[in-house]
Amino acid sequence: MSVEMTSEEIEQFLVCARVGRLGIVMDDEPYVVPVGFGYCNGKVFFHSCDKGLKMNGLRKNPSVCFEVDEALSDVTMFKSVIILGTAEIINEEKKMIPFLQKLIDKYRVPLIFDEYMSKPGRNRENELKAVRICVITPRRVTGRRFVQNKALADTAASDSTS
Repeated sequence: MSVEMTSEEIEQFLVCARVGRLGIVMDDEPYVVPVGFGYCNGKVFFHSCDKGLKMNGLRKNPSVCFEVDEALSDVTMFKSVIILGTAEIINEEKKMIPFLQKLIDKYRVPLIFDEYMSKPGRNRENELKAVRICVITPRRVTGRRFVQNKALADTAASDSTS
């Protein structure tokens, strides 16, 4: 049986999870896309190119669903957090850089933003023109988890094969 996660469990899960799924409405149809994300001060954030389906959809309708999950293939454990909220698009360089720094720290070798952008093959000016940060402010957050006792699972599995 699954149980509700505490707010502390939800927060820890959102800080550690690597991929979430963003659900938006585009022309009256749902659209879900995986995104790398960060979580800070009760809000989820991710970066995206300024142009494309995701950004066009967010501009038309900023109401979103954001989901993060984890499960084992034998179903002895799962966690899932769902956030219903509103996305805000940030395009000002000075406001974007702290969020970009947090994403660099999470997904890359931690470097200061300017040092990261000065690496070969990077073009700071062009990349900052092309990228946007989206910040989701939650209206509702739910989390569920299930962890089955491994000994009980093994017993149940052996009973079903006998």
